[in-house]
Amino acid sequence: MDALYAADAALKDAVPAAVQRHRTAGTLTWALIHRIESEILSEVASKGEHSARMLGMLRASPALGYPNDDRPVSFEGHDAVPSVFGAIYAEWKRIN
Repeated sequence: MDALYAADAALKDAVPAAVQRHRTAGTLTWALIHRIESEILSEVASKGEHSARMLGMLRASPALGYPNDDRPVSFEGHDAVPSVFGAIYAEWKRIN
């Protein structure tokens, strides 16, 4: 379980810089949150400190049915919020 917590912490540490790169976008859309998530996962994976399996467990699963379009992000009606999505959303709200 420590490996999962460490991977989650590494992803969350990468969130502020990733969100900062996109802050001029205005509205956090589903397409943008997916793009930011991919950037964060790629960045953390490139460091080689966490297994792909651990990182995969923390990403938004397609089974959760999150859209990937230009509508604003809203977690209303979703039973689960992936860790990375939650961190991105919170940081977006903090700086915008």
